[in-house]
Amino acid sequence: MARVLVVDDEYSFAEFAKLLLEGLGHAALICLDGSKAVDMALIHRPELIILDLNMEELDGLDLIAQLKAREETKNIPLILASSSTDKADRAEALKRGAVYSILKPIQKETLKLLIDRLVPGQ
Repeated sequence: MARVLVVDDEYSFAEFAKLLLEGLGHAALICLDGSKAVDMALIHRPELIILDLNMEELDGLDLIAQLKAREETKNIPLILASSSTDKADRAEALKRGAVYSILKPIQKETLKLLIDRLVPGQ
């Protein structure tokens, strides 16, 4: 069972992702404010973080940079999940350290595949 932190300021998406993750047998935490996500990651030590690109308080690109800059969180795999089709933003997210960029809505099969690939022992 993986601990996954879902960071998205849209409650409906965050809850949807949480239900998908729990349906796959994983523990999911929700953070609705990008500016609080680093603290949540430090406290809960997730094995994976799924984050949105466009958030009000702290956008996904800046969040990726903050997570990668900290020793405690730099090795957590990050998946960008966004409805944006802007290739430049997606490329920038990957450049800053996200390992995958997927379009919303997340498909259960895709999520399972990514967790199996990114979290050892899953």
